[in-house]
Amino acid sequence: MNWARRHAVELLLAVLLALPWLSLFGLGLLWLWQNGRVLEWALAAAALGLLGWPLRILVRRRARERAAALMAGEERPVEGWDAEESAAWEKVLRFAEEAKPLEFDDLARAESLARETVELVAGHFHPGQRDPTARVTLPEALLVTEQVAHRLRKWVISLPGSSRIRISDALWLQRFVDRYGTAARMAYDVGETAWRLFRAVANPPQAIAQEGQRLAFGATGNFLSGNFRRNATAALIHATGRAAIDLYSGRLRLSVTELAELERADAATAEAESPPRLLLVGQAKAGKTSLLNALAGAARAHVGAAPSEGPVREHLVTVEGRPALNIADMPPLADQRRFLREAGRADMILWVVSATQPGRGPDAAALDALREWAGNQRLSRPPPVLAAMTHADLLRPAAEWSPPYDLVSPASPKARNIAAARDSVASALGLPVDSVVPVAVPDGAAAWNIEALWAHIAAGLDGARRSRHERLREEGAHPGLATEANRAVRGGWSLLKSALKQ
Repeated sequence: MNWARRHAVELLLAVLLALPWLSLFGLGLLWLWQNGRVLEWALAAAALGLLGWPLRILVRRRARERAAALMAGEERPVEGWDAEESAAWEKVLRFAEEAKPLEFDDLARAESLARETVELVAGHFHPGQRDPTARVTLPEALLVTEQVAHRLRKWVISLPGSSRIRISDALWLQRFVDRYGTAARMAYDVGETAWRLFRAVANPPQAIAQEGQRLAFGATGNFLSGNFRRNATAALIHATGRAAIDLYSGRLRLSVTELAELERADAATAEAESPPRLLLVGQAKAGKTSLLNALAGAARAHVGAAPSEGPVREHLVTVEGRPALNIADMPPLADQRRFLREAGRADMILWVVSATQPGRGPDAAALDALREWAGNQRLSRPPPVLAAMTHADLLRPAAEWSPPYDLVSPASPKARNIAAARDSVASALGLPVDSVVPVAVPDGAAAWNIEALWAHIAAGLDGARRSRHERLREEGAHPGLATEANRAVRGGWSLLKSALKQ
């Protein structure tokens, strides 16, 4: 009632505006009664109600098609789910399809459905375990509630009027229904029954037509209401199931804000604003330094006859019209453990292979070690690998060098040899042919095919960002001892200050 008093003026205005239109219903019925057209109107209404049956079948069919699309995985919430996560999602979809639709005021059952969904997913990932739902950390459990609320909020916002109806309004309506609803419903049922009996005695044909209309519209209304409740039930189970799959598969460990903080910290470590980290790998004399300078458009490193040893050198490369990169130039392949350590910090790997160097065993061995390491990383994908085949200008005939060369339909001997060398590199390294880009940085001449290499790098940046995202998530979920000790000291100091203030 407080709400009605606060909005008395608005309610009065709404009534004044709606009254002329609402009166049309009563006046129309009166006109039909006076002119003996009630029977015709009732028959027409019943016919329209019956015409709605095909639409009802169509709505049901579309609902089934949407469910089938979900089962086919067209609405998977996370790209890159593995087979186990996909199997859990199918269980969630089947559970949602078989669940009885929620009633509008059945909050207890809504909580029960959410709990059953979580238990279903937890049991899938931890079969036979005692208390499978408890096999998470407290921060992860708190984060999953945030994810479910976020997904449900998106669904609720799509409902008409959801952004204007306050919870206090709903509570007032609920209290009103609780106080007067039973008596009002009883009075309505008694009055409606009396009217239908009177109508049946006074005018049987008209009563039969109106009963048919009532049956058709009532069934349609019940169907639409049930369809809405089914959609609401499915939305609750799907949102809970998606978050639970992220939780129990180990993906849901850090929030978006925490990941952003880790990205800023990672960028600060790399002395760059926030570009992807591209690891430059290759054997000695493969031409890594020359290629780095060609990509940067300027001399960034000294080109020497002897292979350089020492630390990995970071170069922030910003070329107008190109994506910014933090290129990490690694010393020639020697220590495989060091390479894997650097590859674990990379967002993309550019493998530099000389077209004139026959021994590619170290490259293939390092790539095999990378694939084996990646196979053991369940929740983080390996960085995408792109190969640059250098020294294309030195292939036979060595005296000929007049680019451009068409490698799709090579006509000259030089073009055919470049294409053959590219295919040989792809085969030796176990890479797709289209991920090997022939390039040349000849002395005293313009670099060749660097534009194509930049295009391949730009095309792989989406995969690089996903690799970086998962790498940072794993690092944040498993901090080192120093980070844990720092957190413990800060937390203890905060508790001590709070105790001293009290």
